[in-house]
Amino acid sequence: MSAAEKQEKKEEFITFRYPRTVVYKHNLGYQSKFAHALKMGRILATKCPVDGRMTIPPRVVCPMHHVKQTEWVDQGQRGKLIAVFKINFPMFDSRTGALKNWENPIVAVELEGGARIDGWCSETDPSKLKPGMILEAVWRPPEEREGKAYDILHWKPVE
Repeated sequence: MSAAEKQEKKEEFITFRYPRTVVYKHNLGYQSKFAHALKMGRILATKCPVDGRMTIPPRVVCPMHHVKQTEWVDQGQRGKLIAVFKINFPMFDSRTGALKNWENPIVAVELEGGARIDGWCSETDPSKLKPGMILEAVWRPPEEREGKAYDILHWKPVE
């Protein structure tokens, strides 16, 4: 085989360069209504037909009564502080994989609609946060929202 034939044969192969971005779409199924609401700056929960308990993230079946939940309820933008805790050692950020120190405390909030949700608080001093105080959701700008829980940047105390 001549050098020209070898060169011609070599050009038949396709070369892939890595890393590359792979785009895919994922069907959220029952939770797609919840994700679309987050993109619009709204928090939805499903409601149990037996006792009215609100569930976030939404579930098809009530975890307590094992009945189908078909009613969706808007939870509003504000809620009552239930609990607060602060992480005082470096932990991995599950979104980036980076090891970081967490400045802001994590709060558990009971929303106006009755469901409970966790998130970060804008107030960095946990001693200034008291159970029962009102917190309000602070959202990413609409063009940056992806329909994920972290579209809520943090919760801030309402004066």
